[in-house]
Amino acid sequence: MRDNNILTRHIKPKARKLNPGWVNWHVLRRSCVTWLRQAGVDVKDAQGIMRHSRASTTQDVYQQLVPESQRRAVQKLTSYVETGRVVQ
Repeated sequence: MRDNNILTRHIKPKARKLNPGWVNWHVLRRSCVTWLRQAGVDVKDAQGIMRHSRASTTQDVYQQLVPESQRRAVQKLTSYVETGRVVQ
């Protein structure tokens, strides 16, 4: 399968159910790096996972800072998606 077919046939239909907004490969890459940072992964490891030639690309272009309130919201969403129940 081509990468665009995977995105169109599998990822975007699931994303529509969650309604996160626009989804494409770049958004998914940025999300991945941001989640790696939140998980405490070293930037050099994240750089390797993303196959960037420089750690500065990983940090300056892809990583997003997430305030604590947004982090809690994402944790609630993750819990809801995994269990189907709202967590207070």
